[in-house]
Amino acid sequence: MILARRKTHFYSFVVLAVVLPVCFLAGILLRPTYEPVDVATNKLFTQAGFVTQTQPQARKAIGSTKLEDGTFRFHVETFVNSQGKLVMELKSLSLLQVPDPLLYWEATKEAPTEISDRSILLGNLAGLSPKQFLLPPSVLGKAGHLLIYSQGQQKLIAALELPAKLTRIYRY
Repeated sequence: MILARRKTHFYSFVVLAVVLPVCFLAGILLRPTYEPVDVATNKLFTQAGFVTQTQPQARKAIGSTKLEDGTFRFHVETFVNSQGKLVMELKSLSLLQVPDPLLYWEATKEAPTEISDRSILLGNLAGLSPKQFLLPPSVLGKAGHLLIYSQGQQKLIAALELPAKLTRIYRY
């Protein structure tokens, strides 16, 4: 390499050795802070179809049961929230070792073997914490199956029967 090029490279690396750490520290120190989700954002989540955690005193219980097949075990509780909507809370009693699990509901008497056009997506099932799903009006009073579909494997993993008594709203 030519001597002039060596000097240019040397000085450019010296400048980079000084400037890059300064830029990194400035970026860390000057990054903006974001406010955590507060009560005002609950309205946005509700409009998007998400269910915010419901306090036990703000719900009217319908029923609960344990659903299981050979691999998965869940505790399912349905209740009516303070807005009068049907909500299902699902607690996993066993570890879900499925990549990207999604939960669907389908009104069938026999367990389906694949997701159909009639299947209704309830939400993502990943994680260990209890999940709450807002059930659409078309589910009310109907028996059906909760379907666990793996996006990673592109197949239906399990079909758990959900009795009609858990989707029926009783007027008191």
